[in-house]
Amino acid sequence: MFGIWCGKDATVAAVEDFSIAYLRIKRDVIACVLRHRSYGTMSTVYGLGINHDARAVYCERNPDSGELFYNEETGKEHLEKHSGDTFTVEEDGSMTYRMYDGTEFRLELAEEIHLEDFGRKYVADPHMPVAERMALWNRGQYFEYGDGCVNVGINTRKYSILYSFFMQDKFVYCRVGQNGYCEKGWAMLSTTCVRHNECRMTEDNLRTLQEYRPMEECFVRNSCAFPSDGGWYWSLKEVTEDVIYLNGCSGDTYEIHRER
Repeated sequence: MFGIWCGKDATVAAVEDFSIAYLRIKRDVIACVLRHRSYGTMSTVYGLGINHDARAVYCERNPDSGELFYNEETGKEHLEKHSGDTFTVEEDGSMTYRMYDGTEFRLELAEEIHLEDFGRKYVADPHMPVAERMALWNRGQYFEYGDGCVNVGINTRKYSILYSFFMQDKFVYCRVGQNGYCEKGWAMLSTTCVRHNECRMTEDNLRTLQEYRPMEECFVRNSCAFPSDGGWYWSLKEVTEDVIYLNGCSGDTYEIHRER
């Protein structure tokens, strides 16, 4: 089974070739672990701190050369230790994630992933609600890496999972987001986030099992918005047969393309 699992202190996303785990080890420590079916544990990102009083320690083992890339020495230790992590899916669909030191995280299935949905081609249908088109067209997965850079993601109807860092640019961004679509646009609620100066996970991560429904009245025409529910709101800009355009932030335009 492939899918996304959520527990009180963890989220795990797993597809055929790779998995990403977000583990709250302590109140001020979140570990993000990227594992590939062929390469094993190839990267870790640690968020250390609380909210915006935080820093990130990360490491990548390039599977092509075996060379390690890291911003702090402890990053190498984290990578080596988490190579001993395992997880199992139980008969009832729940998951147990076991860290190298025996720490266990119990998780419930939040959304099953059917791999055939990634890259599925859709016939243009002007009668389909825009919200439904966004939810269908936005699904996908990607896995990219190089020397000191990793960019991996899984997008489903309900979740947007990201694991990314680029050492040269001093950029790191690991995130779990809940997707919410309506006829006015797309909203995302960020429930776990590790960046250079940020480290947080929602207090009871089991709440992310619930579907996220944006407040339609909070979408702002020709702009993005950040209302009180904590979501990021991107309003509809233009809809065509092949592309849905949204008003991003700082004047950016986001695009959701139909596979054809």
